[in-house]
Amino acid sequence: MKRLQRGSSSLAFVLLLFSLGMLMLNGLQQQLNQQQQSVASEINLLKQYAGAASALAWGGQQRWQATNEWRCQQQELEWRACILLTDKGETLMAAQTFSAEDKDPVTLWRWGSLEDSRWRAAPHGWLDFCPFRESVQCQLPR
Repeated sequence: MKRLQRGSSSLAFVLLLFSLGMLMLNGLQQQLNQQQQSVASEINLLKQYAGAASALAWGGQQRWQATNEWRCQQQELEWRACILLTDKGETLMAAQTFSAEDKDPVTLWRWGSLEDSRWRAAPHGWLDFCPFRESVQCQLPR
């Protein structure tokens, strides 16, 4: 009978180690899943930013008419650039990339001017956000 008891305690110890190992692996898997989601989100943001920067460069090559309302041009189904002539005579360009899965696309804003129907970026015209107080003015047409 003593031999059975020794075997049972060894088996119980092995099962305990196995259970602890499974708990640790489960915790590591959860951390890995969170990090994968974080990396995927960062990659998506970088893709959107690169697309918006491309849209801004592309918008600078297009011909524009100055209006007091947002006027947009679209490159196939990827990029969109829009300009607006403000009351002060300044021209603002907003550019973004868009797709069906992007609910809130990254928008880049830049001041510039219109010369012969071409938009010219101001040297220090980068903006981190829409410059208007009223959010309605920041809404680009669909």
